[in-house]
Amino acid sequence: MMISLINYFKKSILLLDLVGAFLVNFLYLFFNREKNNESKNILAYAPFKNKPWILNKIFNDLKASSTKKENYHSFKYLLSLAIFRFKKGGSILSMHQSNLNKLFFAGFKLSDISTVYTHTRIKQRGIKQIGKVKKIFCQNNYEYALLKSSNIKEEKIVNFPIGLHPNFLIEINNLKRLNDREFDVMFSLRYQNDNYHYSLRKRYDFIIKLSNLLSESKLRVLILGEGWNQIKSSLSNNVFILNPSFKDFPNIYQNCKIYCNPSLVEGGPISLPEAFSSGCIICTTPVGLSFNLCLNDDLSFLIPFNVNEEVWHQKILELIKNKNINENYKCFLDSRLANIGKVSFKNLSNNLEKNILDFN
Repeated sequence: MMISLINYFKKSILLLDLVGAFLVNFLYLFFNREKNNESKNILAYAPFKNKPWILNKIFNDLKASSTKKENYHSFKYLLSLAIFRFKKGGSILSMHQSNLNKLFFAGFKLSDISTVYTHTRIKQRGIKQIGKVKKIFCQNNYEYALLKSSNIKEEKIVNFPIGLHPNFLIEINNLKRLNDREFDVMFSLRYQNDNYHYSLRKRYDFIIKLSNLLSESKLRVLILGEGWNQIKSSLSNNVFILNPSFKDFPNIYQNCKIYCNPSLVEGGPISLPEAFSSGCIICTTPVGLSFNLCLNDDLSFLIPFNVNEEVWHQKILELIKNKNINENYKCFLDSRLANIGKVSFKNLSNNLEKNILDFN
């Protein structure tokens, strides 16, 4: 009974939020504010709390990296977004394509909205509206090509490979050589046991089995991220689990030789450019930002989806013993510099402002 009341209360709030925003947007159109509005505000609609947490982090990092921080505003509720736009104006940025239906029914014109686009589920809400928006900020080259092949006008699609925090912009010459790094293999992701879709695409069971295999081979394995202590009993005692403050992440990445990402579906993940800029060897499935960073990189290796943990295990053992990588490591790192710059949040915030606000 209590749960039913809580759900009813939540739905009532959502409905009031949508109706209130619709009324404000009607007044916005009635007073013809669109025609006279020259505001340079970026108004992000991000109705997320912890799921997906990364989208809130992305907007905060874009804002922190911009020279125009005062123009960045984030809103959890449609009504507060509509009221702010009515008073001060601005361009709307949906922090995920699944929000487009809500924005549309709340009275926002799709042609005035831009969206951050990342991997989508089949029949996801909002995906049918994607071609009607102003700009689509696309997270990786694969999805960029997918949108183009879906008959979406190319001038609407913006290459937007999110993203590398300034803490990871380190001089290549200051990175440790591989042989001097403490950990042989690392995984970097959260563990969320209450999200079935997330656990499937991240392949938690695969990571657990692979970590244990690597540990049996006397390799030092690290899992970096929140929540893994919940299932510590499933992991070998020799697998390290760390969940430090984000400011400590760069030092940890720079102390690992090989970064692994066995995910089935990704927009990024954001940990991939973090590992890439930290000088790690990359082992990843062909997903997300691997299409931007790894295809022509001598320290990156794409592993098919359909192979088992033992294939990963053997590949990692082979890389640990690879003399060519150690001998040419500095040269291989130098070739990463151009790609690292492209995924920095400073570059991305400039790109966002240029495309949404026509800042030059």
